[in-house]
Amino acid sequence: MFNQAFAVFGRFAGVCLLLLLQACAGLQEGGSDALVLEDGTVFTGFETEKPEVQKALLAQFREWRGTPYKLGGNSKAGIDCSAFVQQTLNTHFNITAPRSTTQQVNMGVDVGRDAMQVGDLVFFRTGYTTKHVGFYLGDGKFLHASTKVGVTISRLDDLYWRKTFWKVRRVM
Repeated sequence: MFNQAFAVFGRFAGVCLLLLLQACAGLQEGGSDALVLEDGTVFTGFETEKPEVQKALLAQFREWRGTPYKLGGNSKAGIDCSAFVQQTLNTHFNITAPRSTTQQVNMGVDVGRDAMQVGDLVFFRTGYTTKHVGFYLGDGKFLHASTKVGVTISRLDDLYWRKTFWKVRRVM
């Protein structure tokens, strides 16, 4: 009896594992709009007032994902947060942006944290004189060039980002 139950469980577990692997492969290879993020969560996109903006940002993420962070970098060999924002705005939205975070924080208009929309720039004070910038994706997530993992999507409610959050600017 135990052997039969174990055999049935083994087949069931095997089928589940196979389905999971196929689903994950489809997510990571772009079989749908879903993405598996570094923290293991699945980001599928969501209803938004700006679906084209979100699509463009996710396309930029797919193209640049994992590109390492390099202070002063401006290529796939290494890029910093402000260069990533500058390139994304130029490539996908035909918006000319300044090169530095200090200058980018003066673009557009101030927006309250409770009124953020997809595509808004989110800024952080990460040190006494250092700042960080990324794009709000909605659902509490943002796209940026992280010093630790390169181009990635992170959660605004992460302890570090919550603690260093500074302001939001709407540029589109």
